[in-house]
Amino acid sequence: MRRVRVFGLAGLLGASVFTTSLIVLHLTRTDVDWTRHYVSDFVNGRLGWIFVVGTLAHGAGNLGLILGLRRSLDPGPLRAWAVFFFGLAIAGIVVAALFPIEPVGRPPTAVGRVHRMAATASFPLEFVALFLFSAAFARHPRWRRRKAVSLVLSTVAAAGMAGFFLAVFLSRLPGLAERFALASFLAWELWASVQLARSAAGVGGAR
Repeated sequence: MRRVRVFGLAGLLGASVFTTSLIVLHLTRTDVDWTRHYVSDFVNGRLGWIFVVGTLAHGAGNLGLILGLRRSLDPGPLRAWAVFFFGLAIAGIVVAALFPIEPVGRPPTAVGRVHRMAATASFPLEFVALFLFSAAFARHPRWRRRKAVSLVLSTVAAAGMAGFFLAVFLSRLPGLAERFALASFLAWELWASVQLARSAAGVGGAR
């Protein structure tokens, strides 16, 4: 199961690089209002490349995470659908990194629309995947005791996503709500990556 551990470490590294990139940008880019502006707005202006690199690392890390989970869980519909939806969410993250949003105050562009659609879709897609993985954990003897934590973190992520969409709809502190949603999803990703990295030798089962 050494490969599963490597996948877990990849997931941990990707989420950590993304988190670190956001911390650096929040500390250095005072022109971006974290209560009103989205994190995607960091791509425009000074040090914008840090956001792109961090987001691509996030996508790559999540790919390692689902590969590790796929290998550590028994085959079945729950695992298959969880990997499918998480894979779509990863595609959304990568597209959002490669198609930058237009600068604040500028008219919408085709590239910016692609970014918004991809970034917005990645939240509900990953939300579905998290609950499917939680259900899959319940059916695996070595993962069963981790189901409760997964469900709690998935519920927090669902609340974060709902709050984000509501904030956008009401135009009330959308930037702050997005950051909470991102943090809640990252919490599950980091937790799952740690489980793979620490327990690969005892979580075996899948092909």
